[in-house]
Parts: sequence; structure tokens; C-alpha cells
Amino acid sequence: MQVKRRIVDIMANIDNQELDNLLLTEEEERELTQQISMERIKNRAMNRIQEEETMVFKNRKVKKYKASIVIAAAMIMILSTTAFASQYMDSLKQFFGQSASIAEDERSPIQGTDTASGVTMNVEEGVYVGNSGYLVVSFMKEDGMPFPEGVSIPLLELKTEQSVNYMVGQQLLDDNKKLVGVFEMDAMNDLEGLKARITADRIMSADNAQVVEGPWNVEFTISPGKQREQSLNLAIDEGEEALSLNTVSVSSIGVAIEGKRTDGELDKLPDYTPEVMVIAADGSELKLHASSTSTTKNGFQWLYNLDSKNNLVFLGDVDIKSVSIDGNVTELK
Repeated sequence: MQVKRRIVDIMANIDNQELDNLLLTEEEERELTQQISMERIKNRAMNRIQEEETMVFKNRKVKKYKASIVIAAAMIMILSTTAFASQYMDSLKQFFGQSASIAEDERSPIQGTDTASGVTMNVEEGVYVGNSGYLVVSFMKEDGMPFPEGVSIPLLELKTEQSVNYMVGQQLLDDNKKLVGVFEMDAMNDLEGLKARITADRIMSADNAQVVEGPWNVEFTISPGKQREQSLNLAIDEGEEALSLNTVSVSSIGVAIEGKRTDGELDKLPDYTPEVMVIAADGSELKLHASSTSTTKNGFQWLYNLDSKNNLVFLGDVDIKSVSIDGNVTELK
């Protein structure tokens, strides 16, 4: 079976800012984020992708990526030097940027730790939608000192009791005092109650010298936070593809739509993706684009979490009332 995957990261990269001891107001944070140049980030990303690989892909079923995955992956490869004080944003917001709004009741705190050679690995939390989600892990020195510029973990891995496809990106944050890894996952089955383990071998410098010897190992059980799920009974007949959609799930990280093929091609993922919009309580509409089509136990799942420019969209600040799929509106309870 095919599995298409892509990961998108919108990062803030602000030069020449010294903010360690500065308490920022909301207005100051707004002014800082306005300095972001996405063209500069893309240019740096394309240069960096030729030099090193800090993105680890752990999905052997991958068949094809969209063209935009090259820039998206490269942007995650950049080790960010954003200097926002940690009290103003958590690891997930630091990793993805100011747009990463996550509703508090959708977070799944884990806080499992392991310490080796004076460095503590903390499996912080997860956030999920449908059979997809993010897991956040961070590494910090016990003495609070920064890591050398450009460090990364060659073998940062997620191990589970059932098949889970994933990719992981790494960034240095908080003036290099925190090394953060974010796993993007797609599972065959519901993630609820899944037993998992995150392992790391060692921390290496940009020139491939060992900086910190591991290993680190944290076991935990995934307990997804709140997400809104609604049953569907929607048939789609598009060209040679006939599909039946049965579930739509909504959380801060996107909209997941599950279904199966009814045209006899059960071993193939659909090429078609419907037009999807989320409709807020105030009547405003937001069109989302699919980032992936992945295999599930009973069929397939579309994950919608991109805007028209392939930027990642977070929905934590949107009071979603309903979801429109090819014009068919489903009210969320």
C-alpha cells in the first residue's frame, strides 16, 4: 500500500535580538514576529539542505512527496536561534512559530524523563487529530548551560507496539539551551492507549563529534486530549474513484477525514481529495488543503492542515461550528 507523507514547519528566525532578560509585552512580541522574512528562511533552507541532514525519516512505506516537501523539510533542518524567553511560549509554539495555537484541553501531557551524562530528556506532551498527531521531546543540561551551535541527535526514534509511520524534526531553542524534537505521526489504528517509547543515542556536533553520551529511554502510554469527532455517511464518486467517508475529527492541528474505497481498489489510496472548509461560530470560513493521505486499518485518512501556500494551519484560536466537505456541511457537536 502507498502512504504519502509531508511535514511543514513555519519557523521564526529573528536576527540580532538579545532577549534573555527582557520581559516582552504582547505588542513587542507582535513587532518581533513582523520582522520574519519567509523568503530569507527559504533561501537559507535550500542552502542548508545541501550541507547536512538533521531530519530523520522513519517511514519505509513512503512513496511520494509533494514538491513543496523539499522546502518544508529543509526549513525544519535549520537549527533555529530564536531568542524568545521561554516563559512566553512552550516547546511546540517555539518549534512551529507564533501561529501554533493549541487549545489547552487538547494537550496530552506526558512529562516522562530520563537523565544521562548531565542531560535530561523530557517527553513533554502530544496533540492529536484522528490517527495523526505530534509528540514533543526536549533535551536540556542540568546545569542550564547551552549546547554548542548545530548539535543534533542522529538516532532519535519512536517505538510503538503497533505500526506507526513518523518523521521527526529537531531544533535548538532558548539560545541553544534546549534541543527540541517533534515527531509527526500517522497510525494504522486509533492512538488512544498506545504504548510507546522514545529513545535517543547521543548528541553530536555539526562536525560529527560526540558532545553528550546517552542513551536516553522513556516509556509512556498515549492518552489523547480532547478532539471533536463526528460520524459521516457521505459518498463521493469522482471519476474512477468511489469513496465512502465515515468520520471527521477536528482539533487544533487540523481536520482528519476517514473513509474507505467502494470501487474495489482497496489496496490503493485515493488520488482525489475533496474541498474542505471549517466554518466558525461567527460565520467565517477557512479553506484547508490536504497535507497527506495515509493508510488506516479500515481504509484511509486525509489530513487537512495547510493553507493555499502550503503553510501549516493551527486551529486552536478558531471556534469551529461545522466542517464542509465538497459542499456537504456537517455540524460538530
